[in-house]
Amino acid sequence: MDIEDSDITFRSQKLAPVLWKSGCLDFGEFTLTSGITSPYYVDLRLLPSFPELFDIATDMAADLVRRREIDFDVVSAVPTGGLPFGTLLAHKLGVPLTYARKREKAHGEERRVEGKLEEDDRALVVDDIITTGGSVIEAVRSVRENEGKVDDVLVLLDRTEGGAENLRDEDLRLNKVANVEPLVEELESRGKISSEMVDKVKKYLDER
Repeated sequence: MDIEDSDITFRSQKLAPVLWKSGCLDFGEFTLTSGITSPYYVDLRLLPSFPELFDIATDMAADLVRRREIDFDVVSAVPTGGLPFGTLLAHKLGVPLTYARKREKAHGEERRVEGKLEEDDRALVVDDIITTGGSVIEAVRSVRENEGKVDDVLVLLDRTEGGAENLRDEDLRLNKVANVEPLVEELESRGKISSEMVDKVKKYLDER
């Protein structure tokens, strides 16, 4: 196990009770928008409703950014899930916040990035979760089309379903607070879910 793997395991173990207490994780059978049946469901949009827990999770992300010395000028959040997270993160790091629209507005100024983004500004694109990376890549392209530069993406949770590989194809580095597998293993060790459920999650991830 290399240093990065050990580090992310520790962070995943720390984030697990935060997501459990906030009700962001559910286990069973869930049909995703892709039509695939998943043994677990994640809704990180619930996290901001629990200020203390949200603060813990965002502090973990801010600490990761500082330790990696990521070079950026602004945070660019991905609506809608990444916007609360990106807002608090930008505040903690003392940097400006922008956010990338998926589509141009139908009225007023047509822009795909809201907020002040100067030419050649380096943006740290932030989302709450990544699956395949489609929405993140769209946000990155919006920033780049508006003369910004993007090298790094930050998420709270990686579902490890191809997102990192797809970002790599766009010359992007994925920085993540946690992975699903060590997170569910920690929940099992705390008696929150069964070993059978952990096996189902691992089997699901292996098939992705």
